[in-house]
Amino acid sequence: MKKVTLLVLALGLNLLVFGQKTLSASAKNLAELKGGVASGHIQLALPNEVTEENVIMYAKFYTNMFTVDFDAKSHVATFHMLANDANSRRVILRFLSANQIVAVQVENKSYDLGAFFENYLQ
Repeated sequence: MKKVTLLVLALGLNLLVFGQKTLSASAKNLAELKGGVASGHIQLALPNEVTEENVIMYAKFYTNMFTVDFDAKSHVATFHMLANDANSRRVILRFLSANQIVAVQVENKSYDLGAFFENYLQ
């Protein structure tokens, strides 16, 4: 009986650890992303699991780097950079991580946050 209980517990923990859904944001297209980086107004579509309340709550921590406008209907977040440099844009990754986002999709290719920064935000 002890082994069965241990087996059920191990199976339950396995489902909890490996059964989590990974969240991804997405850029509309490459041209718009590059234009946004150049202008300091970067738009990303956030997954439906990210709520407006979460966006507002986490955006408060980064007001010295950027502000965030969020359209709850389309789930598009627009980051308005106060200083449009690579170090300030790197902080967008913290915001995305706080919202449980682990990847960004650009033109049908998914990038983890580090690769997204290296390829598009730097």
